[in-house]
Amino acid sequence: MGGNMPAVSLDVNMLFQMGNFILLLYVFARFMFKPMSKFLEERRQQITDDIETAKSNREKAIEMEKEMEKELKSAKMKSQDILNEAIRKTEDIKDDILKETHATREKMLKAAEADIVKMKEQVKRELRDEMTIIAIKLAEKMIEKKMSGDIEKNLLDQFIEEVGDAE
Repeated sequence: MGGNMPAVSLDVNMLFQMGNFILLLYVFARFMFKPMSKFLEERRQQITDDIETAKSNREKAIEMEKEMEKELKSAKMKSQDILNEAIRKTEDIKDDILKETHATREKMLKAAEADIVKMKEQVKRELRDEMTIIAIKLAEKMIEKKMSGDIEKNLLDQFIEEVGDAE
C-alpha cells in the first residue's frame, strides 16, 4: 500500500455509522433508559418490600408462637391450680366427714353408756324392790308359822340363794 496514506482516515461511511450509533444511543437513553430504569427500580422496591414484609411476618409469627406458649403454660398452671384446689377441698370434706363421724360415734357411745347406767340403776331398783318383797314374804311366813330355829335357818338360806340368783 502506498506510503501516502494517512494513519487515520476519515471515511464518510464511517462518519455516517458513528452518527447513527450516537443517534441510537440518544434514542435509547431518551425513550428506553428511563422506562427501563423506572421498571427496574419498581421491581427492586417491590422485592425489598416483600423481603421486609416476610421479615415482619416471621417476627409476628415468632411473637405469636411465644404468646401461644405463654398462654398454654398459663392454662396448664391454672388447670394444675384447679386440680390442687379440688384435691384440697376433697381432703377438707373427707376430714370434716371423719370428724363428724367421730363426733357422732362419741355421742352414740356416750348415749349408750348413759342408757347402760340407767338400765343398771333400774335393775338395781327392781332387784331391791323384789328383795324387799321377798323379805316381807319371808317375814310373813316366819310370823305365820312361828317356826323353829332349823326351819327358820332353812328359809333364810333359801332367801339368800334367791337374792344371790336375782343379782
